[in-house]
Amino acid sequence: MTEKPGRQRPGGRTARNRENVLRATADLLLSEGYEQLTIARVAAAAEVAETTVYRRWPSKVHLVADALSELARVENPIPDTGTLEGDLRALLNQVITLVERPEVQRVILTVVSLAAGDDEVVRAKDAFWEARFSGAADIVNRAVERGELLPDTDPYELIEDLAAPAYFRVLITGRPLDSRLVDRSVELALNRQGIRGTAGSEHRRVSPSVDG
Repeated sequence: MTEKPGRQRPGGRTARNRENVLRATADLLLSEGYEQLTIARVAAAAEVAETTVYRRWPSKVHLVADALSELARVENPIPDTGTLEGDLRALLNQVITLVERPEVQRVILTVVSLAAGDDEVVRAKDAFWEARFSGAADIVNRAVERGELLPDTDPYELIEDLAAPAYFRVLITGRPLDSRLVDRSVELALNRQGIRGTAGSEHRRVSPSVDG
């Protein structure tokens, strides 16, 4: 069947609108903060109708969660260094580079402080963290194929072990996100998986031998 003139191919205009809205949301969020952000301002900056925004994002919370997830995806691509330790170290350095930005820290603090008793807010926050750490599965799957991790390794637990100290410093103590923190966090995450070694070495999990 011949396509009618002027008809948009699936994903064309819709995908562009989504990209423009998320970019506008991130820009406004990082420059002016959560409280100043409104659907109307986002729509104007993205040059779309407010109804276009509301069709995909029912509330400001959902929009912000999606925008932050997209920001993390673009600025924190999942590394593939060839080793589990290399991937974890690269990923954590990416995370730290992003969250060290004062405007990003401000937004993270805002997301964490959103009302936990609101089901809509809880779902949006869950979606944000789900997207934030979803790439961990790729790191784990490759490590399993190389024999570095057991097949039943939980990707989220691994990344929690890796990233928790950095987020603790951002959210609680304000201590520096330095190279010592990276070294210690990577070591702790590896140790939790029963892996020992120094940076740059090849880590391979060896099953205990059974004698006799």
